[in-house]
Amino acid sequence: MSLKEIISNKNNWFIAEIIEKLEPVNRDETNDLRRVTTWGNNVIIKANSLEEAYDKAVKIGKEGEYIFTNTDKVEMQWIFVGVGDLLPIYEDIEDGAEIMWTDYGFISNRRTMRMAYEKSELLELRKTPKDKK
Repeated sequence: MSLKEIISNKNNWFIAEIIEKLEPVNRDETNDLRRVTTWGNNVIIKANSLEEAYDKAVKIGKEGEYIFTNTDKVEMQWIFVGVGDLLPIYEDIEDGAEIMWTDYGFISNRRTMRMAYEKSELLELRKTPKDKK
C-alpha cells in the first residue's frame, strides 16, 4: 500500500473554519480599522471534493447571518466573512480520531512548551457561564 493510499480522505469528511463578525447594523463601513467581534467556527462537512466542501462551507456561513437587537437596544448583525481554512479529515470519525491539525513550524522548545495548559488552567479558561455558577 502506497503512502498516497494510506493518506486519503476515503470518507469524504472535511473540517471548515467559518469566519464571521458581529457589528452594529448602522456602522461606518468606510473605516476599515473599526473593531468588530470576530469568530472562527469549525464545522464538519461531508463532500465528494475540496471544491464541494468549500461551497457547502460558504452556504453554511451565509445561512448563519442574522440581525437582532441587543440588550442596549442596538441593532446588531452577524455577517459571514468567508472560509478561513478547509482541511480533509483522514481518519474515521470516532472517539480519539484526529480531525484538525496545525503545523506550527520549526519553533523553539520554549515556545512549544508554552503551548499546552495544565488541566486546571484549561478547564478554567474554557468554562461556560453555566459552569461558573
